[in-house]
Amino acid sequence: MAGKSGLSSIALNPEGAGEGKHPLWAAMGGWLGIVETVVPGLIFVVVLAITRDPWLAIGISVAVSVLFTAYRLIRRQAVTQALVGLAGVVVSAVLALLTNRPEDNFVPGLITNAAYSVVFLVSILATWPIIGVAVGLIRGEGFSWRKNKHHLRVYSGVTAIWFGMFALRLIVQYPLYLAGNVEGLATAKLLLGLPLYVPVLALTWLIVRSLYREKTSSS
Repeated sequence: MAGKSGLSSIALNPEGAGEGKHPLWAAMGGWLGIVETVVPGLIFVVVLAITRDPWLAIGISVAVSVLFTAYRLIRRQAVTQALVGLAGVVVSAVLALLTNRPEDNFVPGLITNAAYSVVFLVSILATWPIIGVAVGLIRGEGFSWRKNKHHLRVYSGVTAIWFGMFALRLIVQYPLYLAGNVEGLATAKLLLGLPLYVPVLALTWLIVRSLYREKTSSS
């Protein structure tokens, strides 16, 4: 979960660009990672708006994801992120084909956001905020942060922000799914994807950085 969300880059380098690359840029996978995230969904929306054919839009978005993965393979770049994205696109498309309901193309995303919402909320209620757990484990510091009430409150707050992001996606997209509004689902997924993820990730980095600066100044 931490790797997929980009937390690993932030946790390992909360102070900034240690190796010539800003942790936020690394967390988003660089320019190619951003393009891989945005373009398939954008193409889906555009093709659907022009042709009103959801099956054609699904097919082209899958083909674009395949091309991005092939590009990474040809360049001998890390393909983990691309393969995860491609697997998600393919599973979504197959589900829609099996049910013959284009809106089911968005079911895996709905399930994912629902699962993340539950996990993040439960971690807050259990006073084991998942952002703190992830950062502590990634940095090899364990759970020592839980002894500091201030850090516990801060990590709970950051985790609540992530919970809000996942919950917002679900609140907006689920009614559209029930209504069978494929174009609305595609647009909502696009707008609530990277444009929402980036500020949440940036705010997380700023807060984690401030905590480590406090720790450094007090030591």
